[in-house]
Amino acid sequence: MNKHLPAFDRQVSLGDMMRHVPAAALATAMQHSVGHAWRIAGIDDEPVRAGALAIDGPVCTVALVVDIDVVGTLCAPAERQSWLAPAGKWIELLLGASNRYRMAADLHLETVMSDHDELMAKHAALATSEARYRTLSAQLEARVQEQVGQIEQSQRRMYQAEKMASIGSLAAGMAHEINNPIGFIRSNLSTAKEYVATVAQAIAAAPAAAAMAAKLAYILDDFPNLINESIAGADRVSRIVADLKAYAHCEPAQFAAIDPNDALRAAVRMLGELPAGVRLETEFEALPPVTCDPDGLTRVVLALLLNARSAMRERQGVIRLASAARDGELRVSVSDQGCGIEDAVLPRIFDPFFTTHGVGGGIGLGLTVAGDVVRAHSGHIAVRSTVGGGSDVDVHIPLQAGGRA
Repeated sequence: MNKHLPAFDRQVSLGDMMRHVPAAALATAMQHSVGHAWRIAGIDDEPVRAGALAIDGPVCTVALVVDIDVVGTLCAPAERQSWLAPAGKWIELLLGASNRYRMAADLHLETVMSDHDELMAKHAALATSEARYRTLSAQLEARVQEQVGQIEQSQRRMYQAEKMASIGSLAAGMAHEINNPIGFIRSNLSTAKEYVATVAQAIAAAPAAAAMAAKLAYILDDFPNLINESIAGADRVSRIVADLKAYAHCEPAQFAAIDPNDALRAAVRMLGELPAGVRLETEFEALPPVTCDPDGLTRVVLALLLNARSAMRERQGVIRLASAARDGELRVSVSDQGCGIEDAVLPRIFDPFFTTHGVGGGIGLGLTVAGDVVRAHSGHIAVRSTVGGGSDVDVHIPLQAGGRA
């Protein structure tokens, strides 16, 4: 049943019952029975219908009963009393028919409205269900797209891993092939340097002709520079070979408990000369022994120092190397006041063979190897950089982590 409608069997007033009785037909019927003076009133004695003339003189009244309920009264002049009862019965029949019609109409209306409400409720439920299914469909489509993206990304990573594996094998072969000749070249250069020193001593002990002496003096003066440059080049090739070996994992890391500051000092000694106007500042805190790969840690710090030196090549300022133990971690920081790294380049600095130094400036494995070494120590490297404002690189290695495969 519709909550907005009254019940079809509700208590109805006489006025409601008379609403559907034609006024003209009622007046005509009453005129033939009781005349023009009559009045139909409700139980509250309020007139509902009346004849054309007012009732003068004595009045006779009869109750109007519909379905055992008194709903009102019919009044007429006393002299029309004999006609009043039949007229009342006729009106009761009329009101009964009207009431039954009203009840049927109300029942029909209530049924229609109830069906309408039920249909609207079903429609709302269907609309809610449709919205939920649309949402689920959109979520499912998004999940499918996400899974497709992950699969494609995984395929790219697998492809990249296969490429890197091939490059690693190539790097391992190159490292072994280059290492031996570089070793004896550097040894020969060192020996040649000693020979030149011996020859210089001999010439100084036995002066030659002036012209020859001047020529020999130039040669002896320039030859050590050539030897030093050759040795530096050989050392550079040796570092490249070491990076290639580390990248290809040719030699397993040797872990030992050391003072990490010793590895940092070794990296400083290997750094070499700094550009004019650039100085290196170190700040080493007292550290507990750490189980790590000493050569690997030195290689990490040297790679970071070399990058800082390269960034300061056309600038003046400070390169700072610091160590500390914080929150169960060994922290090594390298900061510079150099040219900085562009945002577009920053995510790629640890990629194998990626370099911004151009031809002859390196093969792009220094930071790759550094990242591999740090990950082998269960650590990570954080880089912050501003173009024109320098870079800060922080190495985090657990104090108790040891190594991992």
